[in-house]
Amino acid sequence: MKSRFAKTALAVAVSIAFQPAFGSTEDEATVVVTATRIPTRVDEQLADVAVITREDIEAAGATTLPSLLAQQPGLQIVTNGGIGKSTSLFTRGTNAGHTLLLVDGVPLGSATLGQPSLTNLPLTQIERIEILRGPASSLYGSDAIGGVVQIFTRQGEGPMKPEAFAGAGSYGAWQAQVGLSGGGDLIAYSLQAAKLETAGWDATLPKLDALHRDRDGYRNASWQGRIAVTPVKGQEFGATFLTIDSRNHYDDRFSAATVDSYNDDATSVWSLYAKNRLFDAWTSTLRYGESKDRSENFSPAKSLFATQQKQWSWQNDVKLPLGILMLAYEDLRQDVESTTNFSVKERTVRSAIGGWQARLGNHSWQLTQRYDDNSQFGAKTTGSLAYGYRILPTLTARVAFGTAFKAPSFNDLYYTSPWGSHGNPNLQPETARNREIGLDWSGPTGAHLGWSHFDNRIKNLISWQNTGGFVYVPFNIGRARIVGDSFTAGHHWGAWSAQLSLDLMRPYDEDTGKRLPRRAAQQAKARVAFEPGAWAAGAELVAVGKRFDTATETKEMARYELVNLFAHFRLGRDLRLEGRIDNLFDKKYETAWGYANPGTMVFVGLRYQPR
Repeated sequence: MKSRFAKTALAVAVSIAFQPAFGSTEDEATVVVTATRIPTRVDEQLADVAVITREDIEAAGATTLPSLLAQQPGLQIVTNGGIGKSTSLFTRGTNAGHTLLLVDGVPLGSATLGQPSLTNLPLTQIERIEILRGPASSLYGSDAIGGVVQIFTRQGEGPMKPEAFAGAGSYGAWQAQVGLSGGGDLIAYSLQAAKLETAGWDATLPKLDALHRDRDGYRNASWQGRIAVTPVKGQEFGATFLTIDSRNHYDDRFSAATVDSYNDDATSVWSLYAKNRLFDAWTSTLRYGESKDRSENFSPAKSLFATQQKQWSWQNDVKLPLGILMLAYEDLRQDVESTTNFSVKERTVRSAIGGWQARLGNHSWQLTQRYDDNSQFGAKTTGSLAYGYRILPTLTARVAFGTAFKAPSFNDLYYTSPWGSHGNPNLQPETARNREIGLDWSGPTGAHLGWSHFDNRIKNLISWQNTGGFVYVPFNIGRARIVGDSFTAGHHWGAWSAQLSLDLMRPYDEDTGKRLPRRAAQQAKARVAFEPGAWAAGAELVAVGKRFDTATETKEMARYELVNLFAHFRLGRDLRLEGRIDNLFDKKYETAWGYANPGTMVFVGLRYQPR
């Protein structure tokens, strides 16, 4: 708070009142699933949640999922050189592997790295994004120490509608999308195809790699489909799929200057489900899903890391005289295929989940507990308790406590290298305890103010330590504490809409007192839009404080501020011209030390979408 960054951001925060133009959390009509596993109105939630709709995605004009998430409160995005490059998400200052990614309810991530697979997911195939900030292992098991991001793929409704989008911009970028969707009482469907390509820029700075002075391009092709059949009201059967193929060129500083290094990635998720109202008070949802994350690396020798996850889940929601009871069972199997010789290549997790949420007068509460039986290290039980009190019709106070954990990855446990580094099969899960309080106020004409204070303590952090020479082995040695406050404010007035968020936190290693790597202690984000009718325009500001690339607070990365502009103009009933300028002032900045982010980027596109 003593820094110029914090003083400036706080002055802005208290001088205006905004309502989110996208990613809103206050619309009473909005229903969220991720925060409780039960469809619940946002104004009845006892967690820190956000929702990004399809309309929000198109209004923002962002080209990639990481660039869209970077606009959200509580989230920090780190990339090794921009579009298509290795991407990490830090939720409320927790590690990159502490956020669980779900796609249509199915977990998607690398079981070898132990991180979610965000990089290649295309915005063109996304209908909705729900973000839960705070621990959620009592609902979803391992990995949800910091939060959950759930992606829902495109859906269809109403008469059959074709749609198309084409655009081009800086760095040789172009994007195209076509789709067909529709739906009625019996059948709803969506089918989409898209491609994104960019010639890129030099992803590494000379201080990291002085040999490879070339442009590092990226291309991505994706297909998505969904069908839902409702033969009788309350009886729904459906299937979803999303498949992505991509190639990413990058600089391998350990290879010769003539080597063109690249990854070929294949990502896919599909699921089958049956959602049945067995009785008026009892709804059953049975789902089977599979996800694959496959990466082949050519630099210049070929290497392969592939993860397959198969999950059965059966959830039952029962309406009680007071509240709703949720009971669920999950069976997850993870398999690894790799050119690295893992001594164990599969594991299973069987889980039982129970929850109860209710509301009585001005009081509301949510209790959840989960039991996970992991074939690698045994059983783990997590739980959470949240309570809310409506002080005024427009003001709610909430308090929550939750435990969470993260299982060691296959790399942590079983990795071996020719130079002697290896995993440690005796590792225990990382564990966390989080305490949180908050206030939420919703005023007339959509005004909104929110505040959350959290204190997350994490033990048994897994750290790879040098044991001599070039040999590294992981151990459970770390303890971290992340204490912080998040402020949001918003308002709509006439054709104007705007939003503001401010995150102030101290993410540090309790053993050393040092800042956790790549995490800023302060960040502020703002967005203002004006939409009088056939056209709209707006601006975004992202301000991020200084960070360090190492656990010893070396390799400092300076603070940065980015200004982005966006606009669209309706050329006719079904045709819209869209444009966006990222990094308007050509700011030079790093989110990972030694990796370059793009300068000013301009992108213009034409969208055909029947209304």
